[in-house]
Amino acid sequence: MSRRQISITLLVALLLGSTMVGAIARNAQVPDDATPGAEGVAGVILGGVDSAVAPGYRLVLAELVFEPGTYATEHFHPTAIVFCVQSGQLGFAIHEGEAMITRDGGEPEPIALDTDMTLEPRDCVAFDHFAAHTTHTGWNLSDGPTVLWEARFFKTDGPFTTFVDEHGTPVP
Repeated sequence: MSRRQISITLLVALLLGSTMVGAIARNAQVPDDATPGAEGVAGVILGGVDSAVAPGYRLVLAELVFEPGTYATEHFHPTAIVFCVQSGQLGFAIHEGEAMITRDGGEPEPIALDTDMTLEPRDCVAFDHFAAHTTHTGWNLSDGPTVLWEARFFKTDGPFTTFVDEHGTPVP
């Protein structure tokens, strides 16, 4: 095989590999027919404090783990939240409201609605549901677990997460 044939073969293999990675990432998105909820996502509170200046509210730091091939359907949090990817890759989209992204310590930028994005380690998203009714979805794009750390400021007597159906109506 000539050097040119080897180069062409390698280029074709690279292009096919890139296409396959893109197909895998697209397949990892939330299925259109998914029942509202989170599949294969687990979380734990790492620490927290009740707010003295906002009675009835609590600030916590939580860790969320999305196992490979898992997702959270469209939902909202009645809270102010900042989350950062610690490891893996998270597919993420805002469907209503407003949110900001900070990539690797750079300047915050607004997130466009209904735009699938890939969040890498040190990418952070922030939104205040109290100011802008923000719904979103998330899914693991990694072969391994994707780990997030979330700072949450929420009302202690309310739900933290509310999933919605295809019409945006909250589901119990």
